[in-house]
Amino acid sequence: MAKTIEQLVAGLAGTYEVSEVCLLLEAHLERGDTAFHVEVGAALHRRYGSGWAGAEHASLYDHVLWDVISTPGRVHVEHAFALKPAVSLRPGRPLHRTAAVLAEYQPLEALAWVFEAPAGHPRVPEELRACLVQELVLRGAPVAELPAARAWAAASPYWAAHPLARLPWTLDPIEGEPLMAHYSRGAVAFGVPYALPEGDRIAAAGRVAVEIGADEPGLTVALRRWARQFNGQLEAAVFEAERPVAPAELPGTLAGLPLDCMSGEGCRGPLGGVDGVDEAHGGAHAAHLAVVPTTAAAVWRQLFVAASSGAGDERVWSYGGYGRLEAWRSLAALVGAGPEERVAEVARRAGECAWYAFTMCGDWFIRDDLDLGFAVLDAGRRRLAVIAATDYRGG
Repeated sequence: MAKTIEQLVAGLAGTYEVSEVCLLLEAHLERGDTAFHVEVGAALHRRYGSGWAGAEHASLYDHVLWDVISTPGRVHVEHAFALKPAVSLRPGRPLHRTAAVLAEYQPLEALAWVFEAPAGHPRVPEELRACLVQELVLRGAPVAELPAARAWAAASPYWAAHPLARLPWTLDPIEGEPLMAHYSRGAVAFGVPYALPEGDRIAAAGRVAVEIGADEPGLTVALRRWARQFNGQLEAAVFEAERPVAPAELPGTLAGLPLDCMSGEGCRGPLGGVDGVDEAHGGAHAAHLAVVPTTAAAVWRQLFVAASSGAGDERVWSYGGYGRLEAWRSLAALVGAGPEERVAEVARRAGECAWYAFTMCGDWFIRDDLDLGFAVLDAGRRRLAVIAATDYRGG
């Protein structure tokens, strides 16, 4: 006689062998029957609570939840939120991760239920809804055309005061097609697009004297975790040039900045044969610096990836919604806009700026696709904003 679900779950006590249950889960999933998964999940919770008897039991619950939440269809979305405890796909920010998985795997119409559930629903937190809106936007879903989402946003006091509410429900041209992390059962894959852009390096000719400008704490918003994880390093500052900086003067001007990343310490020769200027300044030589023209879109893309899935450890990721917000806040600081400035205005200013990426010979930069170096000149080519970061230095 076939075992009941309660008997199957009770039989897991004192053992790490869960293959029998996994085979049954797979068989029911093939038939589109995720109600069985809900019953298994409920039985697991009744038997073991949230303090699982062992790693295999916790993994089994994750297996149950993954199968349900990643199966397209409204009924499966409802089943995912019927599981106990409340939906969690771990690791550090489970609500943010859940929103990302829902946006990746569920069709837009199936997600209407998430927004239709009454305010204060114990298993559908407002924070999850807020994150889900932006995760959908980032994947190009027309969430603004979903009546349930619009109605929720219009009625929710939580959303009205939420920082993500300042972001538009469509992508700006600068954002293009954001590089998103891809989730699968027990794993996540993500890109690392931090290399120096392809293109001709600027030949250095002269430099312009600068003074330290106003403090811009927003410069590092998208990268702040890098300095906390794996010995990453981070520098950012704004400078005011005595006159407009021409493209050929930028390498020499950057090399003379009072920044550790420009020290050239540990450099053993010119970087890639870049032509330099005759004079060194501040311990660095322009021949040790590679500067390449880039675009606001390329910089936003790297800032977004750095914020949403940077710093290596997924437990500190911002995920899509907050990663988008942090990328725009750093971009706003680069162009001299305020932290609460509208995306459209930041994008307008970005179009007036000159954008460059750089790396420096020496010990500060790693130069193995885990570096960022940006320099931005404003419309008048006198305000110079600089960000430099390394994501990993061992440890």
